[in-house]
Amino acid sequence: MSNFALALLLFSFLLALAAPLHINPRDFDAPFLDCYDYIIVGGGVSGLVVANRLTEDPNSKLYIHFTVLVLEAGPLDDYEDFIMFPIEDGYGLGTEYDWNLWTAPQTFLDGASRPYDMGRGIGGGSLINGMCWTRGGSADYDAWKALGNDGWGWDDLLPYFQKECLPHSFHFINTDRLQTENYTDNVDADFSRELYIQPNISTHGTSGYVHVAYPRYFYNQSQLFLDGLQELGIPILTDPNNGTAAGGMLIPDSIHPDNQTRSYARLDYFDGFINRPNLHVTTHQHVTRVLVSVPHNLKGRDYPAGFWISGVEFVTDGSLTLHNVSCSREVILAAGAVHTPQILELSGIGSEDILNQFDIPVIINLPGVGNNFQDHPYVGVVYYFDNTSYVNIDMIENNPGLDNQAAQEYYANKTGPWTAGAINTVAFPSLPSISQNWTNMMTDASSQNTTLYLIPGLDRTVIAGYDAQKTILTDLLSRRDVGAYELLNDNIGLLAVAAMHPFSRGSVHIQSTNPYMQPLIDPRYCSNPLDCQVLVEALLFNNQLINTTSMRLLSPTPYYPFFQGATRDSLMPAISIGIRTEFHGTGSTSMMPLDLGGVVDTHLRVYGTKNLRIVDAGIQPLVPAAHLQAPVYAVAEKAADIIKADNSGLVLSGCGANSGFAGQGPVIANHSIISSTSSSVLVPSTFPEFLNSSVLSSMNTAQRSANPTSPLSLASGAVPDQLPVSSGVNTNAIKGAVSVFLNGAGILTSPPFLLSKGFVAPLTFPLQPSTVPAVPTMSLIHRARGASHTRHHAVLKSSSPSHRTTTSAPFSPTTFDTRHISATSASGVIAETPGIVTVKIAAREKEDGR
Repeated sequence: MSNFALALLLFSFLLALAAPLHINPRDFDAPFLDCYDYIIVGGGVSGLVVANRLTEDPNSKLYIHFTVLVLEAGPLDDYEDFIMFPIEDGYGLGTEYDWNLWTAPQTFLDGASRPYDMGRGIGGGSLINGMCWTRGGSADYDAWKALGNDGWGWDDLLPYFQKECLPHSFHFINTDRLQTENYTDNVDADFSRELYIQPNISTHGTSGYVHVAYPRYFYNQSQLFLDGLQELGIPILTDPNNGTAAGGMLIPDSIHPDNQTRSYARLDYFDGFINRPNLHVTTHQHVTRVLVSVPHNLKGRDYPAGFWISGVEFVTDGSLTLHNVSCSREVILAAGAVHTPQILELSGIGSEDILNQFDIPVIINLPGVGNNFQDHPYVGVVYYFDNTSYVNIDMIENNPGLDNQAAQEYYANKTGPWTAGAINTVAFPSLPSISQNWTNMMTDASSQNTTLYLIPGLDRTVIAGYDAQKTILTDLLSRRDVGAYELLNDNIGLLAVAAMHPFSRGSVHIQSTNPYMQPLIDPRYCSNPLDCQVLVEALLFNNQLINTTSMRLLSPTPYYPFFQGATRDSLMPAISIGIRTEFHGTGSTSMMPLDLGGVVDTHLRVYGTKNLRIVDAGIQPLVPAAHLQAPVYAVAEKAADIIKADNSGLVLSGCGANSGFAGQGPVIANHSIISSTSSSVLVPSTFPEFLNSSVLSSMNTAQRSANPTSPLSLASGAVPDQLPVSSGVNTNAIKGAVSVFLNGAGILTSPPFLLSKGFVAPLTFPLQPSTVPAVPTMSLIHRARGASHTRHHAVLKSSSPSHRTTTSAPFSPTTFDTRHISATSASGVIAETPGIVTVKIAAREKEDGR
């Protein structure tokens, strides 16, 4: 029998074993395979993208044999209204689809902790984000390249934003569905001119998995906001995603253009592919660490120096039993910028200073793990639009008849206010375009001592990496074609600001060996005062904006301390209280050279390992001036191609003694499992003890080269392989769309859109131990809908799905002021003082925003 025939026979056998499954999280005897080719930790955006691409059949019937396991800690959603409907944007925060994390006390602000929301479940952040689809500017990604990351500039990533044309070396990939983006220009020509929507289709994908389109309803406030920016000399961009991103814009959303529902990773990269026989996806599996081996029979190709990762250890929610599952090719971490460094540190990969605090044996001393953490500091400020001739969401939501009519319109023909999310119009102004003080600020930045505002005691490589970043940041903020901050506008009066290129650096580190305890998240907002200075300049610019001819039509009413007489000194205390996350944590496992504190190389391989990669937002060395979902999709698409290319020359059988991969060597701290019922038990308050470090000392000297006592060096670490390189409502907004809010016509009689149900009902996540300090209730400065719309409903509705009534009601807009709201529930009270909303919710206080 020929080798090819043997390969096909083995291929058929593997397919028989690899039946498609979505594993029930309560089935402790679920049919895991003993071994998978690839294990992906995290079923969010990046994890699902990579899983989808690794299991697709790219015109070669030999490729589908790869088996992939995805382990996700969260649930599978049930297509709840608050996930699917744009009008419910923000309702997912605080639910089971949110990790519901907290930051460390922010000592450079007011000393209080902040909520730190992150998506949790199949789809990750795309389940609950604001759906904003922005790529950022070309300068953002060219900055990545300037940090020593060849192949990661704008020109390199553009094919992955659109996924249309790929490098010639990836000829083996299926060309039927190459694209990520499925962009639809669904706005009528006349209306698109009013709102400056004139995209360059050549820079967009048009047949990909993720639908990118515009809502079928816009408020006149959007046009007035853009016109006001133009009065002040801010350019208006007709396509914010073509590489030029400094200016005002109406941004598209990740929504389906026809049914006007959320387009998210679960729908786009999972639902249509669940029957692939080589793809196993399971929920409610909490990965505790990766398993490190010393391989003894590497075959097939040269690997970089370092340890072999033989699999992962995990716990099913509701169980204390530890499970192991093995891999023959790679373990891929896609757990996000918070949980990926936690898994690495629990595995003995990280800074020896951190690991030694918890008596974790140092397998790879990698100082960059958990450091270089960045986020966009966000301040939500409302300048209430008091001209009630301009319809806004509060006027609709607080009028039951009007709200019911909006609901009927949405269910009937997918038009009207329910198609609009919280944010559509934004701006990314450059610092020179809004501040005369910018030269002084950049002079201060250039003259700063590198270590002055960093965490004390950082490794010299991490300091060197920040020094290189600071030079790039100073250059970026001095340019007129780079956005210094984001200005977010809605129809009520939100003019929120968020610094896009922060100089502050935080960290994410374990605070216990218990894998269920959240890591210590410390963004260290405004630890470098330049970030708060940028926000002050942004708020001062707001006062110019609301005085433009266009914006005065809305009768904006600022409140203390954001009134016209505001000064830099008077604004700083409000910023100190008001800063929150914009949900854009990055950098904690940065892609940079090792001598700059990097954690992964340009192939996204963790230094010191042969087969451990990271594909989530943590690898981004500088947070781009963008909402992160589009960059995360693009990075994951590129990562999948890198992984395929690196493994393309290997023999068919991945799991097996005769494969071109490593046979398993001794596993460090193995808890002897592949069976579904292990004797290893996770004690709730402690992580299982590691084997004595003498195990390490018995290893072959050559294999220990990746476990130095000093920071890993390029000589001993992984050497990257080289890859080739008017009622206030506008009319005729959408092609073919008819809205009763546009002309007062009756509801169309087309069949209502019905959402199908999911595979399994979401299960309640058990409470886990946490040492996040109790925080007294604090004042929050919300976005407008966070204050008067989203938060109002979130408290009253808790996490229950929305079931809106759809009875008929006449169109009867009403004029009233919704500025002062109050509501009570079993969980707490909403109270308000002008301009600042205070939310009291039992043990948790949350803010909505994107």
